Amino acid sequence: MTKLEVVFLGTSSATPTKNRSLPSLAIRREGQVILMDCGEGAQGSFVKFGLGLNREMLVLITHLHGDHVNGLLGLLQTMSMSQRIRTLTIVAPSELFGWLMSTMRVMHIGLTFEVSFVPVRSGVVYRGKDFRVRAARANHSIDSWSYLFEELPRPGVFDTKRAAALGIPEGKKWSNLQRGRTVVVDGVRFHPSQVLGPERPGRSIGYSGDTRPSRRLERFFNGVNLLIFESTFAGRDADRAVERKHSTASEAARLAKGAGVGRLVLTHFSARYRRTDSLVREARRIFPETVAAHDGLVLEVPAAQ
Repeated sequence: MTKLEVVFLGTSSATPTKNRSLPSLAIRREGQVILMDCGEGAQGSFVKFGLGLNREMLVLITHLHGDHVNGLLGLLQTMSMSQRIRTLTIVAPSELFGWLMSTMRVMHIGLTFEVSFVPVRSGVVYRGKDFRVRAARANHSIDSWSYLFEELPRPGVFDTKRAAALGIPEGKKWSNLQRGRTVVVDGVRFHPSQVLGPERPGRSIGYSGDTRPSRRLERFFNGVNLLIFESTFAGRDADRAVERKHSTASEAARLAKGAGVGRLVLTHFSARYRRTDSLVREARRIFPETVAAHDGLVLEVPAAQ
């Protein structure tokens, strides 16, 4: 089964701290990297955590506040200096593309690879071989988006005894059936449904970006395996969260509970909190399956059996 994991590159909010870099995380799956936000210094984290600079990669930017995007130019330049040749796809608010192009022109930055820009919109913004990414509007102080990574459903478990009883020879024909393909044996056509169990759901990862909680996002993240939600403030600072269009740990927990998610990860912490223990306790009183992210944390998302 394909390994699916999240690597947290930066877990602070607008101001970096001694132990926390600016917002960025990477989904790592079968040699592919899906980068969500790109705070300043992300290229160093790529090297530090062994993500690789020439892999198949998709970049998703939630909004154009500097702490979420200022690292992108440096990452692109570092990729070029490492002789990247693969096309890089970037999904982001459309204003980003003009900024990148003009800045690279002024600074005489040439790339060794092509960049494919996709303006973010509600709905599916990217389709991979066996996964897709959807976007929904967040509720922040500027145009902002949340993202949802979803694997496509997998075929059911292959019943070897049933296949043998039907007279289907082991080998290539079994392999084709497991891939969902019809096979023919001695003029008889066999369909995958005859030897496969019920379809198994794919895994899903939701990422809020910067936002106030909302019913829209609760519906958007319904049933995800892993929800990564901003928790800039503790409940005692709820007035600041409302004023600055961010969320508290307890608000993230209530949304996770309402959405019926599998696990909640808090991130994007204000530099005012030296430790996150109190934020985790606050959230766990509402949603027990809560942890706090830290730079370098790697979480695996297990497959449904």
